[in-house]
Amino acid sequence: MIEDPKTSDDDSKKSFGRDVGKLVSGTIIAQIAAACFYPVITRIFNPDLLGVASVFIATVSIITAISCLRYELAIILPKNDNDAGAILLACVVILTCVCLVSTLIFFLFEDIIADLVGNPNVKIYFFLVPLAVFIDGFYLALRYWNTRRRRFGTQAATQTLQSVSGSGLKLGFGVAGFVTSGALILGQIIGNFFGMFILFLQVIKYDFTLIRSSFSWKNIRAQMVRYKKFPIYNIWSALFNSLSGNIPVFLLTMFFSSTVTGLYALGMYVVQVPMNFIGSSISQVFLQRSAIAKRDNALSDLARDTCSVLVIISVLPFVLLCILGGDLFTIVFGEQWREAGVYVQIIGLWAMMRFIVSPLTYIAIVVEKQEINLVYNIILFVTRVVVLVLGGVYGSVYLALVLFMISGVAIYGGIGYLCVIVWAKVSLKEIWNQVKNPLIITVLLTLVVLMMSLVIESSLILCTISTLIGGGYIFYIFKSQPLVRAYIGR
Repeated sequence: MIEDPKTSDDDSKKSFGRDVGKLVSGTIIAQIAAACFYPVITRIFNPDLLGVASVFIATVSIITAISCLRYELAIILPKNDNDAGAILLACVVILTCVCLVSTLIFFLFEDIIADLVGNPNVKIYFFLVPLAVFIDGFYLALRYWNTRRRRFGTQAATQTLQSVSGSGLKLGFGVAGFVTSGALILGQIIGNFFGMFILFLQVIKYDFTLIRSSFSWKNIRAQMVRYKKFPIYNIWSALFNSLSGNIPVFLLTMFFSSTVTGLYALGMYVVQVPMNFIGSSISQVFLQRSAIAKRDNALSDLARDTCSVLVIISVLPFVLLCILGGDLFTIVFGEQWREAGVYVQIIGLWAMMRFIVSPLTYIAIVVEKQEINLVYNIILFVTRVVVLVLGGVYGSVYLALVLFMISGVAIYGGIGYLCVIVWAKVSLKEIWNQVKNPLIITVLLTLVVLMMSLVIESSLILCTISTLIGGGYIFYIFKSQPLVRAYIGR
């Protein structure tokens, strides 16, 4: 019996939606928990303390990005589970070596590194860097293994646990009187450990026999050679990507102060909530499905629909942040954080573009275009250094962020075009046909909010009405857009 192609396609979308829904259900709880904790945390810890903690976290993030030499991305690719298990074991061995080397480097050169990151106050916490890298790196490898095994429910649980425990510990330390950058750092590390440990227990429970049978130095070496493009090309791409994402923390600290860095860090946390909320969930499922779609010659349809969904769900929320950022941050986080909301208003357009494009960059991996991805990430890094240094030289954080936004939009737009239009062979007309009605509604609602901002003096009333408008838009797209319902889950 011949399978009905349309039925098969609908089933695939529903399955995509179910898998995304499992992850989103966890991130909903995680983000709500963080949203409840952070307004209290920001009233205990000032921007300067958050700035120091942000420098530490940025340092860990850069090392973590290359801690498995990017072999974790290859875990989902082999058809044979034993080959995938061998790659997971290779990741553990490489991660351990990286952490040992990091321990030695930070012990010998802590003063030099403190000068490089622009804040000598962070030096006393460097001994925690290898531990934090191991926890985050191991979690990364386990997450890709669970993605391969389609255990998205477990990943949702770990995201919730990380968010609740990490934010809860930060708040607990602050209430107990430990109002230091170290309290923020320790809360982050312990929270991440809980998430990693849950994924580890899951693998031991269900996959121990498979992993044990995968242990063969010969096969581990064979898989490392088979996927050697990842350490040759993708590791540099990941390194420059991580550097470009974290370089603002270092440069803002160097040219301005830890207070400015702390304000920027909170602003980035807020604009990344949608990415953590839905974007990362779509990314994990999209990576797993795109590898299959590539083999089945269905990558174009998957990329088109995923891109359309990301555009539909992102435009209005980010536009509202660009309009109301300062007022919103004052209400939620306190008056001392109003400037962080102004930063969000400046970089909001870049954040929207990043939200849309980031999941789709996995197309470069499945079509094995790592070398092109490397060029893109080098350009991104160099551009960010240049624009932030220009802002620093002229003594204007606003200029630095405006240039940051403009360059980011251009570069993310370029790589998005390559991934979706060139490599996945999607038609722009097809995307436009799927997104035009929601975009028209977005423009009309934006005009309404702008007119209200001219006549309503109360920030609280304006933000409340705008939030209701945003909620109404989300309800509208879920009711009127079957594609959104299919890909996000009910």
